[in-house]
Amino acid sequence: MKLEEMPTKELLALHNRIADKPAGPKTFATRAKLVARIEQIAAEKNNDLSAPGQPKKPKAAAKRAEPKAEVTEASEAAEKKPRGLGVGALARAILVDPAGHPHALIAEMVNAQIEGAAATAKSVRWYANDMRKKGVEVPPRQKHHPADMDEEQSAEALRTVRVVEPAPSDD
Repeated sequence: MKLEEMPTKELLALHNRIADKPAGPKTFATRAKLVARIEQIAAEKNNDLSAPGQPKKPKAAAKRAEPKAEVTEASEAAEKKPRGLGVGALARAILVDPAGHPHALIAEMVNAQIEGAAATAKSVRWYANDMRKKGVEVPPRQKHHPADMDEEQSAEALRTVRVVEPAPSDD
């Protein structure tokens, strides 16, 4: 097998089959350096590159068993990792509330209930828009928080409020 006549892609594949450490397409500056490295590795490992088929590699069955166990342990650890703080779920739950709280108020509510949360009015708007894209009906928002309203706006907002009887106590 003449290395000088082989395409660079095949030379790189051959290098990666016989080398201990695989190389990328930009590892070698020139094609000649790649050919020289393949010849050096073949000489060190006593591989016959003129024989047809793949060069013979020494078997390392014990080494291959170890990484598989590590990969399994790593995937188990990845499954146990907690996912997020629950900001999105809480914000979505408040968004579907018919009261139609403003986005800024929802963000404050989420931040108050979840330690370490940093929700903003913009992020709550994103959740609302995402829900609408997915076909979930999101009630319209109030323009202002009742504390920021004048008398007329406050009266308009209070028309939608229902008085709920307190639950019987367990005493």
